[in-house]
Amino acid sequence: MTEPSLKAAFTYNFAKFTGWPLTVLPATSSLTVCVVGDSSVFQALRRTVKDRQLLGHDVDVVEAQPQGPLRACHVLYVSGLEPAQVAGMLAGIKGIPVLTVSDSDDFAKQGGIVQIFVENGRMRFDFNLQAARTSGLQPSWKVLALAAHVLDPTRVAFGRN
Repeated sequence: MTEPSLKAAFTYNFAKFTGWPLTVLPATSSLTVCVVGDSSVFQALRRTVKDRQLLGHDVDVVEAQPQGPLRACHVLYVSGLEPAQVAGMLAGIKGIPVLTVSDSDDFAKQGGIVQIFVENGRMRFDFNLQAARTSGLQPSWKVLALAAHVLDPTRVAFGRN
């Protein structure tokens, strides 16, 4: 499996194990996955969700721009941007129920929810629980149990090495 395909599969599974408020994701609406800055992950996500539903919803995968209407996204995958651009995007959707995922350095520490990285040849991730809560999202314990580190400023960060 290629790295973009792995990132797409991880992103799909993060969404699969996340709960959104019903006011944001009613039963009859589609779940929108936006990808900014990485067309190979965009293509891989399109292949991953083809002919599938996620949490009972059809899935739309769209390629978005950093300055685009990101509040319409349920999942936002970001890659290849300058730290200032990432910070601006995160500030623009703070408190909005958008599951943010990135492979950018320090993404989780910047306020993103999931930061994917490769460690010892394996794809791993850190999870910012406080950012998820602030966004009104409800991650499953199954995701948190698999995280390398769970960041929660209200508690001491914990994780496995």
